[in-house]
Amino acid sequence: MDRWELKVGDSITEKVQSALLGSSAVIVVLSKNSVDSGWCQREINAVLVREIEEKRSLILPCRIDDCEIPLFLKDKFYADFQADSDKALRDIDAALSSISNQFQARFEEPEFITDWSVDWDAVEGSEVIRFHFVDHGPSYVIVSTCTVVCNEVAGENFRVLLKQNRTGEYIDHVLSCLEENLEESPLNPPPIISDQFEKFVVWEVESGQEKFGVMFKYRRMGKDTGFDTLVHLDNNIRQAHKYLKEVSFFPDREPSS
Repeated sequence: MDRWELKVGDSITEKVQSALLGSSAVIVVLSKNSVDSGWCQREINAVLVREIEEKRSLILPCRIDDCEIPLFLKDKFYADFQADSDKALRDIDAALSSISNQFQARFEEPEFITDWSVDWDAVEGSEVIRFHFVDHGPSYVIVSTCTVVCNEVAGENFRVLLKQNRTGEYIDHVLSCLEENLEESPLNPPPIISDQFEKFVVWEVESGQEKFGVMFKYRRMGKDTGFDTLVHLDNNIRQAHKYLKEVSFFPDREPSS
């Protein structure tokens, strides 16, 4: 990574600081050499400060030899590559899954929690992508599903990337198309829910020769407060797209149209 990202004259300190501040998690490799390194100690201290400020776990320790565990990491469960490297790798993979799964996540705000996931059917002639959301409010829940139906060109592009194991890249493309169209969609202004019955809106999105038919179904569940509920379904699309870009790496290529 340093060979790719650092150029002659770049500040190493600034690059490291930017990486530590922007990372969703930091894997700390613990060895006899690293625990004695002043540079590594400063990096660990910087992330520990982030943990305290953000009140969440960021450091994932990995021990690779018979080294002394630093004091402030002793209360953390660590992946022990010295004892069993296969199990340690599985442990790290499981720890990272909550922040790296392209197709499933949770967004947390002061008064709202949103769970989301995406699935799809890629049978030729009936390619469909579905985004599912559950918005947990103070006393009610909004359950919604955004179904995107591909036209022939879009379906072919989707199947091509699916075969190349680049599904996330096409999901990102579809979310980009939806987000660009939100201001002109039926989600603006935000829909209002006044009862328990399922509602829906439909519209069409174009991107070159690709066309997507969009249906957004939504309903309110839980305690009836006696008031109408304003639902910002457009924000769910934006959050899902933002999350997918944050946890994914895509080559500088666009789906052909």
